[in-house]
Amino acid sequence: MKIHPESAKMFVVDEDVEKTKAAALRLLSRRAYTRKEINDKLTKREFKLAAIDTTLADLERLELIDDRVFAKRFVDERLRLKPCGRILLARDLKRRGVPVVVIDEIIEEAFDVVDTMAMAYEVLSARARRYERLEKSKAINRMFGFLARRGFDGGTARDVAKRVWQEIEDP
Repeated sequence: MKIHPESAKMFVVDEDVEKTKAAALRLLSRRAYTRKEINDKLTKREFKLAAIDTTLADLERLELIDDRVFAKRFVDERLRLKPCGRILLARDLKRRGVPVVVIDEIIEEAFDVVDTMAMAYEVLSARARRYERLEKSKAINRMFGFLARRGFDGGTARDVAKRVWQEIEDP
């Protein structure tokens, strides 16, 4: 029996692609990554671009990488373990290479069910003792700065900082 040359190509294994896939699967066995993160790590290891593209396409086809799923899990985990505001979440997701459209959608979904003011209050009230001995303006500025660094918008940070200071003054 004779095999057609085109059919025989189906059984040819590209060593570069196999090595690239193995490296990608090792990465994914540790934690989830975005498409961009996997691409950057494989590029840094100097795999061939064609092998990287093939590997990424296969990983997406097998749903082993999915930026939307990654973003959803990332936001849920961050809000549960280390509460923060929209700004910080968006910045972290963007740095990881999640498309802006996906970021906006996932953050909007997450914050539909979250009371941002209550979350900021909870985060700041846990640290309130640090500000007890400071003068009012300095304490409010530091509380505001802390919440701003945690990604809460200015209005929320200002209102919560004033509320916590009021509680410090009038226990």
